[in-house]
Amino acid sequence: MVDPSDYTAAEHGQGGLAKSSGHNGQQATPLRSIWLEAFNDPVAGITAYTPCVHTCNLFGDGDNRLVIADEDRKLKVWKGTQKASEHQLLDTPVAICSYISENTAPRLPALAVAAGSNIYIYRNLRPYYKFPLPPENVNTEEQDVWQKVMDGEIVIGEAVAQLTRLQDAGVVLQTRSLQLMNIGDPDAKMAFVEHWQGQPLVSTTVITCMDVVKQAIDEPDAVSCLVVGTESGRILILNAAGNAIVKNIWVGITPAMIAVQGELDVGYRITVAGRDGKLYHIRNGELTQTIIQLEAQPVGLVRLLKHVAVGCMNDVIHAYQPTGHKSWSIYLPAHILAMQRMEVAGQRGTKALLVALANGEVRVYNEKLLVSVHSVPNPVTALWFGRYGREDNTLLAITKSGALDIKILPRTANLEVGAVGGGPPPEQEIPLAVPKKTRLYVEQTQREREQAADMHRTFQRDLAKLRLTTARAYVKVLTDGQGAAAFTTSTNLSLSLSVAGLGPRFRLSLLLRNDGGRQMLDVPVVLRADPGLYALGRSQFVVPLLVPGLQYTFEVPVTALDPQAGASNVTVLLLAPGGTPSSAPLLQATIKMPLSEPEEV
Repeated sequence: MVDPSDYTAAEHGQGGLAKSSGHNGQQATPLRSIWLEAFNDPVAGITAYTPCVHTCNLFGDGDNRLVIADEDRKLKVWKGTQKASEHQLLDTPVAICSYISENTAPRLPALAVAAGSNIYIYRNLRPYYKFPLPPENVNTEEQDVWQKVMDGEIVIGEAVAQLTRLQDAGVVLQTRSLQLMNIGDPDAKMAFVEHWQGQPLVSTTVITCMDVVKQAIDEPDAVSCLVVGTESGRILILNAAGNAIVKNIWVGITPAMIAVQGELDVGYRITVAGRDGKLYHIRNGELTQTIIQLEAQPVGLVRLLKHVAVGCMNDVIHAYQPTGHKSWSIYLPAHILAMQRMEVAGQRGTKALLVALANGEVRVYNEKLLVSVHSVPNPVTALWFGRYGREDNTLLAITKSGALDIKILPRTANLEVGAVGGGPPPEQEIPLAVPKKTRLYVEQTQREREQAADMHRTFQRDLAKLRLTTARAYVKVLTDGQGAAAFTTSTNLSLSLSVAGLGPRFRLSLLLRNDGGRQMLDVPVVLRADPGLYALGRSQFVVPLLVPGLQYTFEVPVTALDPQAGASNVTVLLLAPGGTPSSAPLLQATIKMPLSEPEEV
């Protein structure tokens, strides 16, 4: 490992320039990487993702080791630049965490590996305890069907029919029932039932995510508890020993990722990113009503100092407050591959955000400000930031090719807002030349202070007059029919007119709507225009049916006979069904025709 103290101040700036777009998609100034190269192993042969990478002080010697739960079912331990050991796992790992399980000295952390439906707990890298998830409740009707088919009371075909009816009724069937329903061969179905003969129907679930919550105080060596998300839609909180469940919270949606904040005995919050593309919030063991619908499926969830950042498949990172309000968003130029929290030791509790993108960039954001960018030759699949060896601030990245890349944050690095690139312009710090208060300003301020009530009363009176005038004009347009829209309260009919075209040929559109509660049959429509100026495609027609709530569109061609003769009005009349020619129309609307352009010769 490389100690940052061996580097000079000039070497701290090495790492190459990387051009990047700003958080709002605008082109930003080139940013320099803040990292120091420590170690790179291109042939490490690691296949893992962010939840399966962790560093912890396994043996209490102050030397933090890198623990990776590989996809090949092996627990790989790295010390410094060398692989120290490998341990076989019984199932494919989902997540790993380390936590302090007891107050007795020495406080050695326990390593928890979630795989399948079990949590394997290691001490000193030796298997110590296995905690299996409790079985879920099985539908009683489904149990009865299996019991009857095993006792020979019903045939297999009848059992499949009953299971199908249960599934159609919304019952979530167990895997055994689904497998039986998908078997087509009758002999194979018989063999399948005989295989499960005498074995009760149980519902097992698997672990989807895991995190750690402190018990009472937020200290590095404080006692902690495991928080587990299951496929059955539950959040389980185990006790410090890891052998019993103290909280069983029903979410209803399978959690894909969780972020924990606070202490179990004081107050805590759990943010759950579900597979339905929503964020759920749990406060002190109770599921709150705050549900956030995301724009796309979540791919990363990280808790920051005051926010929870969630990365989505549409290349956007949103930050939400604990109350559910969105604070800011970051729009990225490529897909998000991995996200990790960057809690820098010795910088007033700075919690930045690490993001690995599909274009090879690894970015560092402090709030929504981009402070560092560096590139890697292959896409990153896993990120981890924390203490490694005896260095507090270390970035470990695993690429798709299986390489292991280790970088160190210099002690002189500054991640405060506005430290590197972007940020507010320097002109913001220049004070404005505010003129001195004149005598007129002072007198006007005194007058407003003394007559505030009268001024407010005058403002309210003028505002009421304005609203009254507007309402009167609107009612006049609706009732008199002297405009492009008309409405009548007697039959609840509304008519709006619009004209399209440059001339001399126009298209007059009639939008007719029945807002009443009864349908109308055979409504005559008559169009009137100056015959010396316009030729109408049809001057009258009958609307056979007006259904309440539907909008009908009718188009009438209108041709200007003489483009140089000016423009006039076109009036549309809606007559009463079955009425006499002398009866008053139900509705009338008039539109001013535009001037037409002359036809090209």
